[in-house]
Amino acid sequence: MIKIILGTLALSFVIALYGGFMAEAQNSGQQVIYKQANQAPVMGSPEYFTGQVKITNLFPPNESRQVIGAYVTFEPNARTHWHIHPTGQHLVALSGVGRTGTADGQVEAIKPGDVVWCPPGIKHWHGASPNSAMTHLALTGSVDGLNVQWLEMVSDEQYHQGQPTPKDPKVSDNRLGSLNSDEIPLRYQKIALIAAFVANGDLENLKLALNEGLNTSLTVNEIKEVLIHTCAYAGFPRALNGLNAFIEVMKEREIQGIKDVYGPESKVDKTDKSKYERGYDTLAKLRDPAYKPGPKGSIKINSQRRANYEIFAPTIEVFLKEHIFADLFSRVLLDYKSREIATIGVISNLPGANSQLQAHIGLAMKQGFSASEMKSLFQILRTYLGQERGDNALSVLSLELDEQK
Repeated sequence: MIKIILGTLALSFVIALYGGFMAEAQNSGQQVIYKQANQAPVMGSPEYFTGQVKITNLFPPNESRQVIGAYVTFEPNARTHWHIHPTGQHLVALSGVGRTGTADGQVEAIKPGDVVWCPPGIKHWHGASPNSAMTHLALTGSVDGLNVQWLEMVSDEQYHQGQPTPKDPKVSDNRLGSLNSDEIPLRYQKIALIAAFVANGDLENLKLALNEGLNTSLTVNEIKEVLIHTCAYAGFPRALNGLNAFIEVMKEREIQGIKDVYGPESKVDKTDKSKYERGYDTLAKLRDPAYKPGPKGSIKINSQRRANYEIFAPTIEVFLKEHIFADLFSRVLLDYKSREIATIGVISNLPGANSQLQAHIGLAMKQGFSASEMKSLFQILRTYLGQERGDNALSVLSLELDEQK
């Protein structure tokens, strides 16, 4: 069944999909700046998309140029329906690994930096790959009020045409990796996003990230642990708000009949050492995975390795060791890699914390993350958190890499 959008119906679709812009004099002879704060994201309608899709408005058409622009983020397996653009469309891949297909059965992978030009009248679709989210910039023109002609849904067979599927042994499980070796695994993407939205109190997007995390195969107890972890960096008020948002998400999913996996609960390994000693050992392992803990009583408070703030206020050093690295990092449900990514997610969304962000980027890389994986994470965060926060994190990563040389 063909769905054609014409005339005022086409305009209403543009308003619904790319609307929310403030009224401006578009042909006043002056530059117009569309502020990021007004680029409100909307979820893609199931009438036109399969799976979870988020669309962030950039700019509407004007009298001089009938072109609309948007960032579109597809979660794994999500894609558009078949469609045609009367004036063609440019797609600029920004992050993740995606796919695009045409009616002749050709399905191609697209990665960051790739640009797709689809000529007018060509039946096509585009979306994410099975194990990786994908974000692209879409630039679409219109003629006589028509910018798209929607067609039928893309079947699973068409989506996987000539491409590896999740059952293919060449494709890693979401919890372990993704199709692109440079892409940070999906599990860690979602942990970072959950933590980042807790940091700035964006509960609407946090709920979306929580749903995505559960759909990515994070367990309920793992997400609880991420939210608990954020209290040390975002503060208890934001962490408690995050937990309340998670309660609401779980209730909504239960009403929808979704049965989520709770998984094992977290615990702390038994030891005869004091909390300060446990915290000291944990931080030492983060800095050097080959570190071997000494016997009980071998560590003294205020060791020689102290920062200026520890010398000025030594009590803070005790709190850091006992609360963050003993109480939180010693809980074994989340490994060090997951906790470092959660920490980076929070700090990357906190202005004025670049020194702490750089320190945790270094610790994350000590746990095995590559420079390309960290870069891909911050490119993804830029899509969700905005260019300013994403570019700042990328600049801090560059500083850390320079120091590691």
